[in-house]
Amino acid sequence: MIARWTTLATGLMLAACSAGSDTAERMNGNGVSLRNLADTEVARDAAERDFRLQGDLIPTPSDTRSRYFLLRERKALGGTIIAILRQEQGSRVAYARAEVDCGKRLFHVLGVGPSRASAEVAIAHDGPLRPIAGLPLREELAGYVCERSGTPLAAA
Repeated sequence: MIARWTTLATGLMLAACSAGSDTAERMNGNGVSLRNLADTEVARDAAERDFRLQGDLIPTPSDTRSRYFLLRERKALGGTIIAILRQEQGSRVAYARAEVDCGKRLFHVLGVGPSRASAEVAIAHDGPLRPIAGLPLREELAGYVCERSGTPLAAA
């Protein structure tokens, strides 16, 4: 009987790990796609639009399908900026925690989730900070985050 429960528990853990790593692998191809985050299983339906943190709308002319909001930003010990972002697309909403190096024009996603709290603790496997050149959405988000933090984004 114990062997049967152990086998069942092991199977459930493997299934849970497989589902999580599958999601991470799909998102890890070229990093996390912020433009398509609301289309993934990370997002949820936004039944109520009365968000506790409204945030500031970020102008993103490169993505007219979605609306992005800066919920908060803070300086990290190394001088980079950590930002919490919300993407709204139709009835779907997703959150991301991103790191921006304003002086070096670098950006990466630290965590994503269906809520602000889950994005704060999640690990997105987006890789190291990377240049934003050629990535208009990341450049628009980084520019806004840097401006709001009082550290302007360095010239290209």
